[in-house]
Amino acid sequence: MAEYRTAPRAFVKAGVFYFSRRVPKDLQQHYSSSRVSFSLRTKSATVATSRALRAAQKLDEYWYHLRVQQCDLPGKHLLRDQTPDRGTPGNGENKAESDAVELSEAVAIYLRLKGQNRPNTFKRAAERSCGYLIDICGNKSITRYTRKDANTFRDALIAKGLAGSSITRTFGTVRSIINFAAAEIGIDLNNPFAKVYFDRKAGVIERKPIPNEAIATIQSVCREVAFSRTRTRSL
Repeated sequence: MAEYRTAPRAFVKAGVFYFSRRVPKDLQQHYSSSRVSFSLRTKSATVATSRALRAAQKLDEYWYHLRVQQCDLPGKHLLRDQTPDRGTPGNGENKAESDAVELSEAVAIYLRLKGQNRPNTFKRAAERSCGYLIDICGNKSITRYTRKDANTFRDALIAKGLAGSSITRTFGTVRSIINFAAAEIGIDLNNPFAKVYFDRKAGVIERKPIPNEAIATIQSVCREVAFSRTRTRSL
């Protein structure tokens, strides 16, 4: 019951949150049902709260628009366009944008579903990589990031002095989180953090193999220590 209270205008069915709101009496002639209800397509109370609030706000704006249309407006017959604004509920043109989550929400989804039984380093890598992006480009909807953001992110990481290998890991983590969250909520997007150019070898120090002479010396010392312990125990 506690999770229900954290998601306003929502209820839980089979673990999934659903949005539900009664249609005002003066607008029910526009609807085939007295209630607007649909799946929020998430089991996370945090994500459900964000989506429910956005849906409620859009409905409030659309209902205001309907009420204005119903008013006896002088010169109403002269208006060029009396159709609902683009992007209002039911239009469908901005469906991907309305369904999307912010990057911080995407991280929560990613860690909740993929972070089970993973080491702490997995969580830290996700939070650190996306934390860099939020600090540099802001906590945007995952559909709002652009190639310009990706290039700005790359330049900022280079300016921080990160080696090419570290930048590769950071971009890979951000890319994976955005792709996973998009797939989970059912939207298609072209990930702007894919195929971003940078020198992946910059600042990378090549680790040379240990010389054979050093390995032989270490082995010799180990044998001497083992022999000494065995001899001590036998005395």
